[in-house]
Amino acid sequence: MSQQDQQTSNGAKESTTTDRASGHDDVILETNPTTKPTLIRLAVVLLFSLGVVGYLQATPEALGSPDITNTAALVVLLLGLVLTVRFLVRTIILVRTTYTVTDSRVEQEYELLFRTHSKGVRFDKLRSHELSQNRIQSVLGYGTISMNRGLGPLRLENVDEPEAVYETIRTCASG
Repeated sequence: MSQQDQQTSNGAKESTTTDRASGHDDVILETNPTTKPTLIRLAVVLLFSLGVVGYLQATPEALGSPDITNTAALVVLLLGLVLTVRFLVRTIILVRTTYTVTDSRVEQEYELLFRTHSKGVRFDKLRSHELSQNRIQSVLGYGTISMNRGLGPLRLENVDEPEAVYETIRTCASG
């Protein structure tokens, strides 16, 4: 089996495989989601939580009595901790996620706690697909590609250079 890999500017691997006798699909594009938005949210949560807790600890009479202020500081600290854990788990999942486009399907796969989770859609079952980016996503260079397969969408979230990935999916789905 001969295989050629090329690295694109976003870290995606574009491959072509010439051996079809093995029954495996040819991998056209393989990429990983970016962790930029999740890390930005994590930083905002940490800074906000620590800032509010620091302010409440520095001014014990801020909410009337020191007991109420201490309780509010503990609540903010607990919420900050819960959100921090949530964003850390999300970051771990994103780091372990791979999006693969073959000549016949799109796959999303990640491993967490020694289990592999995989979702995919074959192009012949694909009903529609769309690329969405808000202004912040556009500035940071990532987006979400949604594909409707009739049983709910398959969403490729936080895709770097989403226009190139979307164009690859569109080309494969129409051809």
